[in-house]
Amino acid sequence: MMVFTCRGELDPIEFRHLECEDITEATVQMRTVPFREVGPSFNMTMRREKIAATDLFKDACRQPKVRNPDKRRADKNKYTTALGEKRQRHRH
Repeated sequence: MMVFTCRGELDPIEFRHLECEDITEATVQMRTVPFREVGPSFNMTMRREKIAATDLFKDACRQPKVRNPDKRRADKNKYTTALGEKRQRHRH
């Protein structure tokens, strides 16, 4: 289970990764579930409260141009198998 906790507006956001331990009949009767930390735990704090200037924001959001394989001209005698191998059709 991943738990995010924020106690107040200026407090850090806490991240904890927990796992449920063995649930026994006694824990069911007590209506409690034991957890233990298993993964990364860290605290996050907000460093910026304002959006950057328009030109800096535009530069930060820019994504590099990537060639789109769908727009390429498809070869009529080639295909790709389910395993991702490129094959060529033979004419008989």
